[in-house]
Amino acid sequence: ANTPARALSYADQRALELGMAVVGDAPVVLLDEPTAGMGADDTQRFTELIRELTEGKTLVTVEHDMGVVMALADRVAVLVRGQVVALDSPQAVRADPVVQAAYWQAEART
Repeated sequence: ANTPARALSYADQRALELGMAVVGDAPVVLLDEPTAGMGADDTQRFTELIRELTEGKTLVTVEHDMGVVMALADRVAVLVRGQVVALDSPQAVRADPVVQAAYWQAEART
């Protein structure tokens, strides 16, 4: 409580931001790349915190880490060049050949 936010680790600053976002008890929480810049351990811990703090709320997030997406989502929308190419359960989206092709094309460009 006595530590300034600027003195917290990056992951703890993001946790504080998440807490501030849900404290008002809004029914919808919007997150943009919530785990960007975090290591694997912080990402896992933060993903669990997101799940806990958004229980009973609608969570809408933009996230490129598919592990985070699959851990949090009931439904996943995949956009390729601004077009929705899939909208379904995480399992169905993961198995979708259009999504797989788009993912591998993106991987080849990096």
